[in-house]
Amino acid sequence: MAGSIRDRLTAAAGQLKKDGHHDYASAVESVLAPDGWKQLRATAEQGVATPLSMTMDAELKSAITDAAEEFGAPLRALAEQAYQKVLAGEWLPEKVGRRRTRGRKAVLQVPVDAGLRHQVQQELPRLTEEAGYRVTESSIVVAWICEELGVDRGTGAAMVLQMPRQLRDHFAAARDRGVALDEIVDRRVRQLVDGSWELPRPSKMPKGTWENDAWGKIGVRIDDNLRDALHEMAPELSQKLGIHVYPGTIVRQILTLELGEPTE
Repeated sequence: MAGSIRDRLTAAAGQLKKDGHHDYASAVESVLAPDGWKQLRATAEQGVATPLSMTMDAELKSAITDAAEEFGAPLRALAEQAYQKVLAGEWLPEKVGRRRTRGRKAVLQVPVDAGLRHQVQQELPRLTEEAGYRVTESSIVVAWICEELGVDRGTGAAMVLQMPRQLRDHFAAARDRGVALDEIVDRRVRQLVDGSWELPRPSKMPKGTWENDAWGKIGVRIDDNLRDALHEMAPELSQKLGIHVYPGTIVRQILTLELGEPTE
């Protein structure tokens, strides 16, 4: 068969999709992705992995994959960390309320160690009973990945932002001095929604800019209606700016514009 190995794998993924084998197609595409060979090597080193397929809003999937690339955080490692936290009794995903449908759906597939998956699957009935709401593999992995990468799902009391640790410390110091971060964000988002202010085009950081754990989290409370509006308008803003932006990246940009960046 003519063509490079990449061409043939791409053709194979296309044929698998055409035949309805989306899980297998996604596995092939994960190898073709940037640094996919690292994921393949990790699979060999860590043991047999099985694909966990999670259906979600397409914008949420895009936000997760973009954040994982920006922070150089392998989704498999985050997923397995979530399973380990649950098995150790250290963490459970919070109950997710009803959320407004934000558009088309997509499937995010993450390979997870088969042994870990089996252990968690055995514990799901107990975890659901103890939590008082349904706990699933998907709810565990999605919640942990979003929490660790600072991807907002529109749930929970605060929007958790992920950013370089130096920038996080800069914002935290401002808050300690009495600067009301929540009020800054509410004001700017309200202006963004009513059209009285426009968000400047943020620059996209190169892949892996903040690897090696040189990043941290900070929570910001936003009016629920404004938070919903931010989720609704993010796709339109992305198209207008010519770069993917999400609620978390928009809020991070707002705080940076208002408070500046830390000096060396």
